[in-house]
Amino acid sequence: MAMTAVQKNSFDLLRLCAAVLVLYSHQHALLGLAEPELFGWTTFGGVGVSVFFFLSGLLVWSSWARDPDLKRFFIRRSLRIFPALWFVVLVTVLVLGPIFSKLAAADYFASFEAWRYLSTALLVVWRGLPGVFLDNPFPLAVNGSLWTLPVEFLCYVSVALVGSISVVRRDGLIALSLGLVVLAAAFGPLLLGNRFVPHLEMVAFFWWGVVYGFVRRRPESERKPWAIGLGIVLLAFFLLGSHGVERTGMLGIAAALVVAAQRVPWGAWVTDRLGDLSYGMYIFAFPVQQIVVELGRHRGWTFATHLGLSFVVTSVLAYLSWHVLEKRALLFKPQRGVRA
Repeated sequence: MAMTAVQKNSFDLLRLCAAVLVLYSHQHALLGLAEPELFGWTTFGGVGVSVFFFLSGLLVWSSWARDPDLKRFFIRRSLRIFPALWFVVLVTVLVLGPIFSKLAAADYFASFEAWRYLSTALLVVWRGLPGVFLDNPFPLAVNGSLWTLPVEFLCYVSVALVGSISVVRRDGLIALSLGLVVLAAAFGPLLLGNRFVPHLEMVAFFWWGVVYGFVRRRPESERKPWAIGLGIVLLAFFLLGSHGVERTGMLGIAAALVVAAQRVPWGAWVTDRLGDLSYGMYIFAFPVQQIVVELGRHRGWTFATHLGLSFVVTSVLAYLSWHVLEKRALLFKPQRGVRA
């Protein structure tokens, strides 16, 4: 659906920049280098993912609020995530794997691990394929970026659950949800371990985005109580648990970038011509970078060469993914509601 002048914003461009930040950050890790950090809070890839989740919370809640129908909601969300994901998973298992595995093709395809990786297409994400990228500085991981997709889909489920409950006031449920995810981000690692720190923090960022989207549509008279309550929750986000300073700092940056993109229309001029390349950039970058690292071994390629090749190839794949696959899949979305 074409956007009007009132609707124009730079959200698609912001998402694309966030995906490029992830690519840039991962290039260091995949070459065995330390990832650069922003103010010591998180890596540049962490910045990109934080922006993704905050913005996703805003847009997904807005989509639900305009058309609160479970079936249509999940059809839209699924059409946005799964077609390109299925493609990248199938190509990874059937093409990339046998080409770059140290195993013979027959042994590769006889391996349970190769076929198990197909469950990644259903958001049961596996790390590697048998014999693939074993000699790379970051071995075994074929597409390390995909860990966020199950978290993202879980966030969609949480929006649908909260949005579907009608026996309790909507604002109370949203406030409660934000409080719970803030507590989970602070204390969840004590129960689940440090492995799940980023997962819990991204869920919290998503719900901060939901709350921003919800409050900005409230009447002016209702915003002051919300501001006081959110100030208290933000203080808890800052003080409770570990990494409170880092979490809160990244939340502030993500929120500021989203608000700025919301008010700046010229980004749409760029993405209207290129297409929405952010998702393709995100899900294709990691395996492309691993391939470039594999091919560049013993050739003396510089960091800039690896980064440039990876960026160009991923950009081409993202462009093709949007125009050949993703955009066409979105034509099947239910008519009522908006694109998010």
